[in-house]
Amino acid sequence: MRTFTVSAIAVGLLAAAVLCGCSALPRPAAQAARPRTQRAVIGVLLAGWHTGLILPVNELGPLRAVLPDYPGAHYVSFGWGNRRFYISADPTVWDALSALFSSPSTLLVAAAPTAAALLPADGTYRWLCADRPELRRLDAYLLATLRRRAGRPIGLVEGPWPDSEFFASGERYDALHTCNTWTAEALHAAGLKIADGAVIFAFQLRDRLRALRTCQRRDMAATGSTRILPDTTTAAVRRHGASAR
Repeated sequence: MRTFTVSAIAVGLLAAAVLCGCSALPRPAAQAARPRTQRAVIGVLLAGWHTGLILPVNELGPLRAVLPDYPGAHYVSFGWGNRRFYISADPTVWDALSALFSSPSTLLVAAAPTAAALLPADGTYRWLCADRPELRRLDAYLLATLRRRAGRPIGLVEGPWPDSEFFASGERYDALHTCNTWTAEALHAAGLKIADGAVIFAFQLRDRLRALRTCQRRDMAATGSTRILPDTTTAAVRRHGASAR
Protein backbone atom coordinates (compact mmCIF):
# COMPACT_ATOMS: atom_id res chain seq x y z
CA MET A 1 0.00 0.00 0.00
CA ARG A 2 2.84 2.35 0.84
CA THR A 3 4.52 1.61 -2.50
CA PHE A 4 1.26 2.38 -4.31
CA THR A 5 0.89 5.68 -2.43
CA VAL A 6 4.44 6.76 -3.28
CA SER A 7 3.89 5.82 -6.92
CA ALA A 8 0.61 7.75 -7.03
CA ILE A 9 2.32 10.85 -5.62
CA ALA A 10 5.11 10.55 -8.19
CA VAL A 11 2.60 10.26 -11.02
CA GLY A 12 0.72 13.25 -9.67
CA LEU A 13 3.86 15.37 -9.57
CA LEU A 14 4.76 14.37 -13.12
CA ALA A 15 1.25 15.22 -14.28
CA ALA A 16 1.41 18.61 -12.58
CA ALA A 17 4.76 19.35 -14.23
CA VAL A 18 3.53 18.45 -17.69
CA LEU A 19 0.26 20.32 -17.33
CA CYS A 20 1.74 23.40 -15.74
CA GLY A 21 4.21 23.55 -18.59
CA CYS A 22 1.52 23.28 -21.26
CA SER A 23 -1.20 25.26 -19.56
CA ALA A 24 0.12 27.84 -17.11
CA LEU A 25 0.60 31.33 -18.50
CA PRO A 26 4.26 32.28 -17.93
CA ARG A 27 4.99 35.23 -15.65
CA PRO A 28 6.04 38.17 -17.84
CA ALA A 29 8.87 40.59 -17.23
CA ALA A 30 8.10 43.99 -15.77
CA GLN A 31 10.42 45.83 -18.12
CA ALA A 32 9.78 46.71 -21.75
CA ALA A 33 10.71 44.12 -24.32
CA ARG A 34 13.81 44.80 -26.37
CA PRO A 35 13.12 45.40 -30.06
CA ARG A 36 13.43 42.31 -32.24
CA THR A 37 14.72 42.67 -35.78
CA GLN A 38 14.51 39.04 -36.86
CA ARG A 39 11.53 36.98 -37.87
CA ALA A 40 10.68 34.09 -40.16
CA VAL A 41 7.62 32.59 -41.73
CA ILE A 42 6.96 30.22 -38.81
CA GLY A 43 7.81 31.09 -35.21
CA VAL A 44 8.06 28.51 -32.42
CA LEU A 45 7.59 29.80 -28.89
CA LEU A 46 9.86 28.13 -26.32
CA ALA A 47 8.98 29.09 -22.74
CA GLY A 48 10.15 26.72 -20.04
CA TRP A 49 8.05 23.57 -20.27
CA HIS A 50 5.64 25.16 -22.73
CA THR A 51 5.81 25.53 -26.52
CA GLY A 52 3.50 27.12 -29.06
CA LEU A 53 3.41 28.86 -32.42
CA ILE A 54 3.39 32.45 -33.65
CA LEU A 55 2.73 33.71 -37.19
CA PRO A 56 2.54 37.07 -38.94
CA VAL A 57 -1.14 37.91 -39.45
CA ASN A 58 -0.71 38.80 -43.12
CA GLU A 59 0.80 35.38 -43.85
CA LEU A 60 -2.24 33.45 -42.62
CA GLY A 61 -4.43 31.73 -45.21
CA PRO A 62 -8.03 30.51 -44.74
CA LEU A 63 -7.49 30.52 -40.97
CA ARG A 64 -7.49 34.31 -40.96
CA ALA A 65 -11.03 34.44 -42.31
CA VAL A 66 -12.47 32.51 -39.35
CA LEU A 67 -10.54 34.27 -36.57
CA PRO A 68 -11.80 37.49 -34.97
CA ASP A 69 -10.61 40.76 -36.46
CA TYR A 70 -7.64 42.15 -34.53
CA PRO A 71 -7.20 45.83 -35.50
CA GLY A 72 -3.56 46.87 -35.42
CA ALA A 73 -2.27 43.35 -34.82
CA HIS A 74 0.61 42.05 -36.94
CA TYR A 75 1.24 38.78 -35.11
CA VAL A 76 -0.98 36.03 -33.75
CA SER A 77 0.09 33.26 -31.36
CA PHE A 78 -1.41 29.82 -30.77
CA GLY A 79 -1.14 27.82 -27.55
CA TRP A 80 -2.83 24.44 -27.07
CA GLY A 81 -3.57 22.59 -23.84
CA ASN A 82 -5.98 20.74 -21.57
CA ARG A 83 -9.23 22.71 -21.51
CA ARG A 84 -10.16 22.38 -17.84
CA PHE A 85 -6.66 23.14 -16.58
CA TYR A 86 -5.78 25.83 -19.13
CA ILE A 87 -8.75 28.13 -18.58
CA SER A 88 -9.03 27.61 -14.82
CA ALA A 89 -8.21 30.58 -12.59
CA ASP A 90 -7.03 28.24 -9.84
CA PRO A 91 -6.36 24.70 -11.17
CA THR A 92 -6.11 21.94 -8.59
CA VAL A 93 -4.02 18.79 -8.35
CA TRP A 94 -7.16 16.83 -9.26
CA ASP A 95 -7.47 18.91 -12.44
CA ALA A 96 -3.91 17.89 -13.29
CA LEU A 97 -4.47 14.24 -12.51
CA SER A 98 -7.69 14.05 -14.53
CA ALA A 99 -5.86 15.39 -17.56
CA LEU A 100 -3.54 12.38 -17.54
CA PHE A 101 -6.37 10.65 -19.34
CA SER A 102 -8.04 11.60 -22.61
CA SER A 103 -9.77 14.93 -22.04
CA PRO A 104 -11.06 17.98 -23.99
CA SER A 105 -8.59 20.62 -25.14
CA THR A 106 -8.54 24.29 -26.00
CA LEU A 107 -6.58 26.63 -28.27
CA LEU A 108 -5.55 30.00 -26.86
CA VAL A 109 -5.28 32.57 -29.66
CA ALA A 110 -3.71 35.97 -28.95
CA ALA A 111 -2.80 38.87 -31.23
CA ALA A 112 -0.55 41.92 -30.84
CA PRO A 113 1.22 44.59 -32.91
CA THR A 114 4.63 42.96 -32.41
CA ALA A 115 5.98 39.50 -31.80
CA ALA A 116 7.83 40.81 -28.73
CA ALA A 117 4.50 41.77 -27.15
CA LEU A 118 3.49 38.10 -27.08
CA LEU A 119 6.77 36.80 -25.68
CA PRO A 120 6.76 35.61 -22.03
CA ALA A 121 9.59 36.79 -19.81
CA ASP A 122 11.26 33.37 -19.81
CA GLY A 123 10.53 32.70 -23.48
CA THR A 124 12.35 32.83 -26.79
CA TYR A 125 11.33 32.42 -30.42
CA ARG A 126 12.86 30.03 -32.89
CA TRP A 127 12.08 31.45 -36.34
CA LEU A 128 11.98 28.72 -38.98
CA CYS A 129 12.25 29.04 -42.75
CA ALA A 130 9.25 27.76 -44.66
CA ASP A 131 7.94 28.09 -48.19
CA ARG A 132 4.36 28.98 -49.13
CA PRO A 133 3.08 25.38 -49.42
CA GLU A 134 4.46 24.64 -45.94
CA LEU A 135 2.81 27.74 -44.52
CA ARG A 136 -0.53 26.80 -46.10
CA ARG A 137 -0.32 23.29 -44.66
CA LEU A 138 0.36 24.72 -41.20
CA ASP A 139 -2.60 27.06 -41.66
CA ALA A 140 -4.78 24.03 -42.52
CA TYR A 141 -3.54 22.17 -39.42
CA LEU A 142 -4.41 25.09 -37.13
CA LEU A 143 -7.81 25.41 -38.76
CA ALA A 144 -8.46 21.69 -38.24
CA THR A 145 -7.50 22.03 -34.56
CA LEU A 146 -10.48 24.32 -33.98
CA ARG A 147 -13.98 23.02 -33.43
CA ARG A 148 -16.44 25.08 -35.43
CA ARG A 149 -20.16 25.70 -35.49
CA ALA A 150 -21.69 27.12 -38.67
CA GLY A 151 -18.14 27.64 -39.93
CA ARG A 152 -17.04 29.76 -36.96
CA PRO A 153 -14.73 28.75 -34.09
CA ILE A 154 -16.49 27.99 -30.81
CA GLY A 155 -15.37 30.52 -28.23
CA LEU A 156 -15.07 29.35 -24.62
CA VAL A 157 -13.86 32.29 -22.52
CA GLU A 158 -11.94 35.50 -23.01
CA GLY A 159 -8.19 35.20 -22.77
CA PRO A 160 -6.06 36.76 -20.02
CA TRP A 161 -5.05 39.87 -21.99
CA PRO A 162 -6.50 42.08 -24.76
CA ASP A 163 -7.18 40.40 -28.12
CA SER A 164 -6.94 36.88 -26.72
CA GLU A 165 -9.53 34.13 -26.46
CA PHE A 166 -9.82 30.44 -25.67
CA PHE A 167 -11.46 28.39 -28.42
CA ALA A 168 -12.73 24.81 -28.35
CA SER A 169 -10.40 22.27 -29.92
CA GLY A 170 -11.46 18.93 -31.35
CA GLU A 171 -8.23 17.17 -30.35
CA ARG A 172 -7.82 15.24 -27.11
CA TYR A 173 -5.27 15.98 -24.40
CA ASP A 174 -3.58 13.32 -22.25
CA ALA A 175 -0.25 12.55 -20.60
CA LEU A 176 1.24 11.37 -23.89
CA HIS A 177 -0.27 14.12 -26.07
CA THR A 178 0.76 17.47 -24.60
CA CYS A 179 1.21 20.99 -25.94
CA ASN A 180 4.71 19.96 -27.04
CA THR A 181 3.31 17.00 -28.96
CA TRP A 182 0.83 19.35 -30.61
CA THR A 183 3.55 21.81 -31.65
CA ALA A 184 5.70 19.03 -33.13
CA GLU A 185 2.69 17.64 -35.01
CA ALA A 186 1.91 21.10 -36.39
CA LEU A 187 5.43 21.54 -37.78
CA HIS A 188 5.41 18.00 -39.18
CA ALA A 189 2.02 18.60 -40.82
CA ALA A 190 3.47 21.73 -42.43
CA GLY A 191 6.04 19.52 -44.15
CA LEU A 192 9.09 20.55 -42.15
CA LYS A 193 11.66 17.81 -41.61
CA ILE A 194 10.87 17.09 -37.99
CA ALA A 195 9.72 13.80 -36.46
CA ASP A 196 6.58 14.28 -34.39
CA GLY A 197 6.54 10.95 -32.55
CA ALA A 198 7.44 10.55 -28.85
CA VAL A 199 7.45 14.28 -28.07
CA ILE A 200 6.02 14.96 -24.62
CA PHE A 201 8.34 17.55 -23.08
CA ALA A 202 9.62 20.86 -24.41
CA PHE A 203 13.29 19.78 -24.31
CA GLN A 204 12.47 16.97 -26.76
CA LEU A 205 11.03 19.48 -29.20
CA ARG A 206 14.01 21.81 -28.74
CA ASP A 207 16.37 19.00 -29.66
CA ARG A 208 14.53 18.34 -32.91
CA LEU A 209 14.33 22.01 -33.84
CA ARG A 210 18.13 22.23 -34.00
CA ALA A 211 18.09 20.37 -37.32
CA LEU A 212 15.78 22.93 -38.95
CA ARG A 213 17.00 26.00 -40.80
CA THR A 214 16.31 29.38 -39.25
CA CYS A 215 15.61 32.58 -41.19
CA GLN A 216 16.80 36.14 -40.76
CA ARG A 217 13.92 38.50 -41.59
CA ARG A 218 13.23 42.07 -40.57
CA ASP A 219 10.36 42.50 -38.12
CA MET A 220 7.27 43.65 -40.02
CA ALA A 221 5.91 45.68 -37.09
CA ALA A 222 7.06 48.76 -35.21
CA THR A 223 9.86 48.15 -32.72
CA GLY A 224 10.12 49.31 -29.14
CA SER A 225 6.73 47.95 -28.06
CA THR A 226 6.24 46.65 -24.53
CA ARG A 227 4.65 43.31 -23.79
CA ILE A 228 0.89 43.26 -23.42
CA LEU A 229 1.13 40.55 -20.77
CA PRO A 230 0.48 42.16 -17.36
CA ASP A 231 3.09 41.86 -14.64
CA THR A 232 1.05 39.78 -12.22
CA THR A 233 0.45 36.21 -11.15
CA THR A 234 -1.28 33.60 -13.28
CA ALA A 235 -4.32 33.46 -11.02
CA ALA A 236 -4.82 37.23 -11.12
CA VAL A 237 -4.38 37.30 -14.88
CA ARG A 238 -7.06 34.67 -15.39
CA ARG A 239 -9.68 35.56 -12.82
CA HIS A 240 -11.96 37.25 -15.36
CA GLY A 241 -11.92 34.17 -17.61
CA ALA A 242 -12.48 31.30 -15.23
CA SER A 243 -15.97 30.26 -16.33
CA ALA A 244 -17.01 29.07 -19.79
CA ARG A 245 -19.65 30.88 -21.78
